[in-house]
Amino acid sequence: MTATTLLLGLRRIASVALIALGLTFAAGPAPADKPFVHPGGLQTMADLNRMKAKVAAGEHPWIDSWNELCKNGKAQSTYVARPRTNMDASRQGASADANAAYFNTIRWYVSGDKQYADCAVRICNAWASTINTVDHSWEGGLMGIPAYEFAVVGELLRVYPAWAPEDFAKFKTMMSTYIYPSCHEFLVRHDDEPITHYWANWDLCNMIAIEAIGVLCDDRAKYDEAIEYFKNGAGNGSIKHAIPFVYPGGLAQWQESGRDQEHTQLGLGMMAMFCQIAYNQGLDLYAYDDNRLMKAAEYVARYNLQEAVPYTPYNNEDHVNQYWISGGAGRMQRPIWELLYNHYCVIKGLKSPSLTEFAALYRPEGMQHDDNFGFGTLIYTLDAKKSPYPPASVPPVPTKLTTDAGLGGISLKWSPCKMADGYIISRATSPDGPFTELANNRGTDPSFWDGKVDAGTTYYYRVASRNATGASDVSAVANATAVAGMVDGLPEGWSQADIGDCAVKGTASHADVHGGTIGMTGSGFDGIGVDSCINDGCSLVYKKATGDFTFTANRTARWGQGRWPSRNGLMIRETLGKDSKAVALVTGDLGGRETRFGGRSYRMGWFQWQYGTGYSWGWLRIKRTGDQFTAYQSSDGVVWFQVGTPITVRMADEVFVGLAVSSDSDKVNNATFERISIVPGK
Repeated sequence: MTATTLLLGLRRIASVALIALGLTFAAGPAPADKPFVHPGGLQTMADLNRMKAKVAAGEHPWIDSWNELCKNGKAQSTYVARPRTNMDASRQGASADANAAYFNTIRWYVSGDKQYADCAVRICNAWASTINTVDHSWEGGLMGIPAYEFAVVGELLRVYPAWAPEDFAKFKTMMSTYIYPSCHEFLVRHDDEPITHYWANWDLCNMIAIEAIGVLCDDRAKYDEAIEYFKNGAGNGSIKHAIPFVYPGGLAQWQESGRDQEHTQLGLGMMAMFCQIAYNQGLDLYAYDDNRLMKAAEYVARYNLQEAVPYTPYNNEDHVNQYWISGGAGRMQRPIWELLYNHYCVIKGLKSPSLTEFAALYRPEGMQHDDNFGFGTLIYTLDAKKSPYPPASVPPVPTKLTTDAGLGGISLKWSPCKMADGYIISRATSPDGPFTELANNRGTDPSFWDGKVDAGTTYYYRVASRNATGASDVSAVANATAVAGMVDGLPEGWSQADIGDCAVKGTASHADVHGGTIGMTGSGFDGIGVDSCINDGCSLVYKKATGDFTFTANRTARWGQGRWPSRNGLMIRETLGKDSKAVALVTGDLGGRETRFGGRSYRMGWFQWQYGTGYSWGWLRIKRTGDQFTAYQSSDGVVWFQVGTPITVRMADEVFVGLAVSSDSDKVNNATFERISIVPGK
């Protein structure tokens, strides 16, 4: 044994001992000539052996996650791959195959049953035999997801002695020669889009792919390329762009927090996987920049536990404004939390209370999406005492249950319950019951929409919180009487007109609920495109107004989300004639989510648009002061954000103030507005 070999062996023994004690060291950059650890992707031999021993002993929580893995359809030895020459053309299919190979490999090692490893080998060999060229038509991007997954699978499966060396070599050739160039090109060129065009997760999946290919193929240059991009890359996957805002108190905002929580958790999990591969190679990126990733994990977990977090508005070069943090907090769909928790809170012994709580609520971690490898409770748990399962007690009883009868249903809200990973909602038509269970939802969202109601019927509700140990007692009862649906026609003072070229006549209806609700349909086709459909073809429900005023409405997401492409929102016109001077604040671009504010200052002109928030429904407002029009948006009708800059359009004192719906086609679009008001004065 050489002195170098002895030193490396002693370092690994010391590292294992430190981990067992819940300690670690901050590893510096690996020397250029240091050999890679194998297996050293997301798992090491120590991880595999721990899983095997804990499952064999039937210990919680490992056995609980193992049982979930064994029931998963992608963890079966009968799984059949569907390889294609172009991975990007079947990204989801390729990702499903990679997950199946990964889960079958783990199932083989833990159980000892080689039929599962043989299945993983068949999957990998099938893809390696199909992809034999670099397809420069690939745009990279999200193709990086199956690319990194297959690289991780190959690194893990290399421990199976029956994978023929020539097949393993062919697999590595596929990854390094045919897959890597596309991932590299994406990070370098970004399809010639502005550097901030792509979200963090687009960069991150390609970063992981390059990093994992470097480990798999013992290619230090590729590995170093990924590490350098993590630290200093120009795109949104590098750590300071993916986590752009750091706050006091151990919180940091993820780049997609204003987009939606689904993609926020996707990117967070991808960065954790990137750090895990580096950590298994002796480089501690988890600790980079004062544990910046842990602060982002704490931020995302805290918000999804229904707690307040600071938020800084975000924008990019495409003007995808995010004025407020996204809604939809509390869905447990991304299996990312055990990896983060076990590293920061178990290995490092750091305090991250929301991360700890969210990981506990998710336990045992399963698999809901192919984009993040699942079953982290089996794979990453280190200490049963620090990862207790099942919980010691049931969660508390929900309090402050309220109801609100809206159009077509009744909404329920209550105070969130600590330790609850879901809620059971029951309903009756008498306060004394009998109550029938409506839903047994998993997640931390303390709300529910009951859309199966009969107008005029009073319904009584109660809610219980739940977790893996059991359910709480039920809450106090709350009730509401369902209201009638839409009535054809409009309230007094409102009228409907089709403006310009409309293939289908628009309709309008209303309901006396939520401060007045108006539903509309409309078309608006002139064959030119979405930039003209709101100009020269739309359905308008309007009133006349004079002088200065503020026009407000809530464009609801639950009712009448409409079809895309379309535009729906507020419009002020000088006349009802085609090509009238006008201003409009409308939602409809970017898959139906982006809001724009624009105006036409002369007849027969084109609208000039400014960008509002990129990912939202919600409240819209236009304020007229003389010939100046200012637009605003809000997520709650309380806190408002100005859209762009005021527009000057010289109009008559009396104008038509209305709700507009268009479709940019000969098809019909629909939209619903509530809490509509036209308030005179400056």
